[in-house]
Amino acid sequence: MRVYVETYGCTANKGDTELLLGQLKMANIPIASSLDEADTVVVNTCAVKGVTYRRMLSRIQALRGLGKRVVVAGCLPLIDPKSIRGLDAISCRSITSLPQVIRNGSCQILLGQAVEKPLLPRARLSRVSAIIQIAEGCLSQCSYCSVRIARGRLRSFKPEFIEQQVRQAVGEGAKEILITSQDNAVYGRDIGIDLPSLLERLTLIEGNFRIRVGMMNPSFLPEIQDRLVEVFSSPKIYKFLHLPVQSGSDRILQSMRRGYRAEDFESVVSFFRSRVPDLQLVTDIIVGYPGESGEDFRQSCELLLRTMPDKVNISRFSPMPGTEASKLKQLDSAEVAKRSREISRLCLDIGLRVNRQYLGRRLGVLVTEEGTRGGFIGRAHNYKPVVLEGVRLGDEMEVKISGATSTYLLGTLD
Repeated sequence: MRVYVETYGCTANKGDTELLLGQLKMANIPIASSLDEADTVVVNTCAVKGVTYRRMLSRIQALRGLGKRVVVAGCLPLIDPKSIRGLDAISCRSITSLPQVIRNGSCQILLGQAVEKPLLPRARLSRVSAIIQIAEGCLSQCSYCSVRIARGRLRSFKPEFIEQQVRQAVGEGAKEILITSQDNAVYGRDIGIDLPSLLERLTLIEGNFRIRVGMMNPSFLPEIQDRLVEVFSSPKIYKFLHLPVQSGSDRILQSMRRGYRAEDFESVVSFFRSRVPDLQLVTDIIVGYPGESGEDFRQSCELLLRTMPDKVNISRFSPMPGTEASKLKQLDSAEVAKRSREISRLCLDIGLRVNRQYLGRRLGVLVTEEGTRGGFIGRAHNYKPVVLEGVRLGDEMEVKISGATSTYLLGTLD
């Protein structure tokens, strides 16, 4: 028996895959390096959006059609248990049960004992970047979100265990620490600590490394923003802010139960930009949420023009099982597609205008991954992706920005 693990979705999911591989190694279960070598496939699923959800169901069926034994993992088993009826399964909340399910078969264990994920054995997917999950679950009640069904209520991991994992990763040669959870802004509220305190602790660790702080919800960030920008002054913290707004319309934000107004988002952006030079702003937009009028959509476009994000993750609304928004009347699909194309063009134009401001500058870059179309991708001080040639993973150097596209910069070595 040889097991292969396929991974889909967010950084937290990729971190869970490292833990799944760690469980297999600890149990002495052979791990396949490719799908062809495996007779059992663990599919670490994502089901955050309808298109991804349907892709997961299709992939599971395709693997079964190849004669592979499939074990479903990740968020899907908790979001839609009916879709995996009759299949072996664990979930993002029962990772340590994987060896049991692999060996016993005909088994579903979806809610395991709560564990401190930073303490679990893992097999790193990258020798340069280390994924560190600091919490599971969130405190939000968004009407459209299925991930909260899977990940549950906020459970922050202890700071000493997180620090221990970061120290170990840096000691093993990691140069980039990816801090992740469903909402980093609420870290520690359940255990009497907060994100700035954790980051202060991590920046004191000796070594040459950088920390990227992942997504934070605009409804909770203002309470910690004063101290957070102070921590961002550390050279060990990427000047990067992922702040998903989802809509520029207060009416739609209220229906989404996001807990803030558009002007609150703009206020946070302004606060960070005034204190963090070269801040890279990434946000998310949902197009075609039930009830979104032409005026609501226009307000989203205007918000993007006012705030000029470096990058926008655009999603067409799709109803997910178990969510309040799935019961609402859906918009015409052709109109949603039209709006999606329009806002995508706008975001590409904004991204190009922002990135052209870097032309001719010299930036320090850390090479973190291979490019999907050749070359390598480095990350500047604000996590901007810089495409490079003639470098190696883990290299650090100063480059000249010689080109700019809507989504990345081009760098040259002198």
